[in-house]
Amino acid sequence: MNKPYFDNRTRNYLTKLQYTDDFTVDDVKSIVKEQMNNNLSDVEINVYHSKDLNIGSESGFDGSAIHIYNKDQNINEVYYIFRGTAKFEDIYYNATGIATASNNVQIMDAENFYKIVQHKLPKTKQHLYGDGHSLGGHLITSLALKTQAFSDVRGLNDAPINVYQLSRYDLNFAEFLRIHTGEVNPNKIKEETITALARDFYKEQSKVISHTRVKGDPLYSQSFPGKLYIGEQIHYIGDLETRDFPDVGQYPLSNLAKYSPHLTLDKLRYESKVGSLFWLVRETDQRFGSEGVEYVMTNWQDILRRSAARPEGQLALGASATYLLYTAQQALRSPGILYQSYEVKSNWHLVHNHTLDALISYYNEQHDTKQTIYQIQDVISGEYVLLNKQDLREFGLRYEHAIEQKYLILQELRTFLHQEIDDLYDEVKRDLNAKMTSLESSPGSIVSTPKRSTGGVLGGSFSDFRTLDRIEFDRSFKPMDEAITNPVYNVINQIENEINHLESFVSSFQATYLEMFATDESIASSIGTYAR
Repeated sequence: MNKPYFDNRTRNYLTKLQYTDDFTVDDVKSIVKEQMNNNLSDVEINVYHSKDLNIGSESGFDGSAIHIYNKDQNINEVYYIFRGTAKFEDIYYNATGIATASNNVQIMDAENFYKIVQHKLPKTKQHLYGDGHSLGGHLITSLALKTQAFSDVRGLNDAPINVYQLSRYDLNFAEFLRIHTGEVNPNKIKEETITALARDFYKEQSKVISHTRVKGDPLYSQSFPGKLYIGEQIHYIGDLETRDFPDVGQYPLSNLAKYSPHLTLDKLRYESKVGSLFWLVRETDQRFGSEGVEYVMTNWQDILRRSAARPEGQLALGASATYLLYTAQQALRSPGILYQSYEVKSNWHLVHNHTLDALISYYNEQHDTKQTIYQIQDVISGEYVLLNKQDLREFGLRYEHAIEQKYLILQELRTFLHQEIDDLYDEVKRDLNAKMTSLESSPGSIVSTPKRSTGGVLGGSFSDFRTLDRIEFDRSFKPMDEAITNPVYNVINQIENEINHLESFVSSFQATYLEMFATDESIASSIGTYAR
């Protein structure tokens, strides 16, 4: 992968510029001079803002692109930077776009901005880099997945993508879902199924996506249908002992609910209310849109006053007040809501960890406050697991050991097929031959000599009817039936396929992750010891 001209620390500060009004080339130079001691005198710089291109005024999208160029030094890089939540339109999009997947207006504006900027730039080969904080991280990740044009994308305390929203935004992904599930409406696909298919479809592009997260960031722990943090690396910074912020979308007393009918019922009510909230957000978006909601929020006092002046308005307000009072009473009686409220209040100080200032501050501290976690797919279970460096080392050794074990099993099966089965068959043939020899030497033991009477019913003498004096067996044996050996051959073929799959995985593991550990010889040297 091409190394960016700007280092990550500098890119953090450039991302912070997006929260200012229309930063200039001089602002970029000032940060690069301060962070990298580079005055950028050897490159041409251009800055593009979405506002200047009349993009995002309605949706709230706010992004910039920094282009640095030097033909002689083969430098042609574009840094796309998307801002996080700063105004009402962003809050509305967070709820209706990310959480409930009912609109994608900001993603569409982000892509429109990207296309216009790319059209303005030299048509020579470029390296594209993306950065975004919070909502901006969600946008740059979604754009990178669809375009598959970026060399490196960093989400800073970023919001996740929503796979259901992504299926509405990226028609190629929607078609992929239709082919693999037969379902035209992605919303009808189970969450675990569409998430797995998203990881498969975006497997290559996800390799360039990483997430930098302050430990305890409240946004990360929140759950909703379709949530997915895609990418191979998660860099945790800050106090690594900080506990996670409560997930308000999940019932907090689930473990206890297994043993209490009262809590089980409370859990059902809690989850029902969360589901109703998502439904309400989607319905509000579809019926009124962001402008309608903003109007109601801005003018709610006037709306209430005018509604109260009409009989039907008084009836509606009375019904609404009754419902709100009933809901509040239920909430006060709910152990789950009370406990969750206490947990949120107790951990409210962690909200600061979501800010870009907190992330930059922690990022600049010593290395021992950072930990990189890797998202790796377990090829046996198919599940994605989070592993640190030591875990990765053991992870790689586990599969190398698995290959060794499968080779031993394969050897035993082949021995059983070509030696033990033949020995068993020969033993059976020897036993049969011995029995046939014994019977041929005494044929009378097979057929007894029957007697008959010559005197009728009233009696008389008995005489021999017939005596068996000779018998001869056919001693030729047919070849062993294939029904005996075929199951063993099938197992051998299956294990051979598993070995090929595992060896391919280990080879890919070495090629990708040994590069990560190039500076850590003790780890690098211990990976690949059994590779074939």
